[in-house]
Amino acid sequence: MHLQSTFGFALIFLFGMVAAAAIPVEVVQMGSKHNLYLLTCTRRSSFSECPLLIFCSTEAEAEITYNAIAYFADGPFSTTGAVKPSQIATTSEPPQPWEGISYGAKLGRTGTVTASIDAGAAELESGQIAGLAKLDTEDFVCFKDGKTFFEVRNELGIRKYSCTTNYWCPSIAA
Repeated sequence: MHLQSTFGFALIFLFGMVAAAAIPVEVVQMGSKHNLYLLTCTRRSSFSECPLLIFCSTEAEAEITYNAIAYFADGPFSTTGAVKPSQIATTSEPPQPWEGISYGAKLGRTGTVTASIDAGAAELESGQIAGLAKLDTEDFVCFKDGKTFFEVRNELGIRKYSCTTNYWCPSIAA
């Protein structure tokens, strides 16, 4: 009798985990206060990267693409209103695949983040569990995204950079 109830519980738990892995990212995002985003971003090169403008090529005006990790301390970012991460750090320039590699970055005074996305995660559908991340001692679970896009603008409303979320990682503690 005890074995049957344990087996039944294990099946319910297993099916619950499978169902949870297929929940759309938008639904889950509302539940976590602390969120990490593994991003591919672009920004225009600045004048400071070319101090003597008359000697600069047109390549100096090109967009620069890179990978970054953004941390939002007060819930997931909203697609309405201004987007401003609490901290953001570049992990690789030019961008490298997130899958199969462990990345680390120092997020200012917030702490050190590490993210490890499974090697086959690029083939997953949006919303499926793709890996893990950690911000100091806080654990995060990462979901495949690939669609969420946001821009960060300066005080004048000029775009500083734009990013596409490859993986979204909510905290499992907060």
